[in-house]
Amino acid sequence: MRWFCQLTTSSLVAVLSLASCGSNSGSPALEIIVQPDGGGDFGGDPGGMDVLEPGIDGGPGCVGGDPCDDGDPCTWGEICMNGVCVGGTTTVCDDGRDCTSDACDGKGNCEYVLLDDFCLISGMCRAGGETDPANECVRCDPQQSLDTWTNLAEGTCDPTPALGPCDGAVTDGSCVDGVCVPEPAPSPKDCDDGNPCTDDHCYPDNGCVNKPTSGAVCWLTDACEAGTCNQGQCIVPPGAGCDDLNPCTENTCDPVTGCTNTPLDQVPCPDESVCTVESSCVSGSCLGLDVNCNDGNICTLDGCDPVTGCFHDLDDNECCEKGQSKCDDGNPCTDDGCSEDGAIECIYTFNQASCDDGDPCTVVDSCSDGDCLGMAKDCNDGNPCTLDSCTGGVCANEAHLEGSQCDDGLECSTSDHCKDGQCVADTSECVCQPVFWPVVSKMTSMSIAATGNPGDGLDLDGDPGTCTPATDCSAGIDNSLGPLSSLGNDAIQESMADGDIIILMEHRDFHIDGTPYSIAVYVGKDLDPSNPACDVQTQTCAYLVDNESLNVDCNPLVSLDNAVYSNGKLTAGGAGYTFPFDLPILGDVSLHVDLFYATIHANVTLSGNKVTAMDGILGGAVPKAQLKAAIESLPPDTDLPLPKEQIITLLDLLVQPDIDGDGDGVKESASIGIHFTAIAGTISGLE
Repeated sequence: MRWFCQLTTSSLVAVLSLASCGSNSGSPALEIIVQPDGGGDFGGDPGGMDVLEPGIDGGPGCVGGDPCDDGDPCTWGEICMNGVCVGGTTTVCDDGRDCTSDACDGKGNCEYVLLDDFCLISGMCRAGGETDPANECVRCDPQQSLDTWTNLAEGTCDPTPALGPCDGAVTDGSCVDGVCVPEPAPSPKDCDDGNPCTDDHCYPDNGCVNKPTSGAVCWLTDACEAGTCNQGQCIVPPGAGCDDLNPCTENTCDPVTGCTNTPLDQVPCPDESVCTVESSCVSGSCLGLDVNCNDGNICTLDGCDPVTGCFHDLDDNECCEKGQSKCDDGNPCTDDGCSEDGAIECIYTFNQASCDDGDPCTVVDSCSDGDCLGMAKDCNDGNPCTLDSCTGGVCANEAHLEGSQCDDGLECSTSDHCKDGQCVADTSECVCQPVFWPVVSKMTSMSIAATGNPGDGLDLDGDPGTCTPATDCSAGIDNSLGPLSSLGNDAIQESMADGDIIILMEHRDFHIDGTPYSIAVYVGKDLDPSNPACDVQTQTCAYLVDNESLNVDCNPLVSLDNAVYSNGKLTAGGAGYTFPFDLPILGDVSLHVDLFYATIHANVTLSGNKVTAMDGILGGAVPKAQLKAAIESLPPDTDLPLPKEQIITLLDLLVQPDIDGDGDGVKESASIGIHFTAIAGTISGLE
């Protein structure tokens, strides 16, 4: 049996016995010589490295039967026969490596000497300077190590092998301590397959997966022809168009931007129910006055069916006979009842039955305190420069009040007056007259998420290996301000429900085909006077925008110009985008902060080409110093849950900066994840 040892050194000549290699006793001695200087004679030269055991002489005239040496270092155990050294066991010393010098030591052992400027790594020869085929950021450096790769501290490299299944393509990389680091950091892989009827997602284990969907609205080649997803295919029916089948929207189409369904107001409409009358559009919905089906007869049960209308089922009792009251006084505005104690005694009480007051310009006529009264027919067209009237049940709106004062809705205009039935004014002093786009989302809820797990924040720094808060995070999600979520969420939601906080996102030139567009963010000032009672949490309301949301050029102060909608998903913002935000913390107390790295990821619901609902995450980074300064600047008499000093102490203890917001290489900002929901709205002007 041959025993091998490997000695990894470049500066010593070492001799190891089999004992040092763990050999069994009785086996031939093993001698390994590592001599990087190339010296030594492995062929038996007395002046070289060949060592002979005492008593063995390979010279002439050997004694028969005695051990001898035939001069070949690759044989051992020879015997002298007839004066000649013969026999012995042959040792073959060839490790098959080009980077070693192989020799026999004359005792049955092999010696493998590593040649200069080579490494022997994992049993394979590597020339000096050669890089690892699997990692070009490590190389063979015999001056550093003979049997391991040496890390490169710098240099360019191909980052492709280091990318994960969900990393986008990156062509450049730099070696850092033996690792190829992509530059810049890879963005998420784009799994969009171009099919509007697949849910495109990337999974760390499997990469891109495009799951077929059904039921969603979709478009193919024509943005004005909507279809429906069916098992991953967009089915566009013949004659498809922009009609959303809502009589209270104006349906238009632009070949580039697609369908627009603008809500209508004060336009007569059919609500498809015979149980309502005088139906008209209110913020895009068809609403009417309920028909009064009370016939004033105590002997019927009254109701209304949306298709057939009013019904009156018989309800006989002791006061009724064949559906008529025995005490009928002929007055439709009284209920004609009677006592039921055996003797018929009539009892008359006023009712609210349907009646006819004889005036065709009143509607839903009903009894009140015994009289028949109707509600005046609504002929108001919303124009202060017309005289609205009703004749014979028909509305008329005639130009009126020529030259009289009116209001055109622009705060900057002057000399507003009626002319030819329209309100006109001098607008020369107006700095700007913004044109608002019809697709608007109004936020209905905002809450700071508590954790750094998926769904509670975004990977703002693009590093899936880092997340915050460290005690509760995963998948690279950044939400360092999560531990403070309990301080402000109740106040935020209360303010939004009351309409004190109105945040509007205007989808400017909205596209559904993945083409980038802009999202402008405005602070809403109030509801438009045309819908003062609109429910800001559930209805599509018209709003007035705070004019401080625009600059002197009439452009929005906050704009995310890289918004992309695709397959029900919306992304916008990122590095270089800022979102000013007033953060309510208690009652009327709020802190003004600037969200750097402002980013939006949201799921979007469409109706035609209109965004009707959003559910997503607004992420960003708040400079910690700015947040502390905002707290310190609060008036001394501010009613806070804790003294300002204690709040700042908690901020220092619980929140660690994790984002370099200003790009100076120092993390000075704390990430935040804000979950939000939104419904459709409209913008009618400035205030």
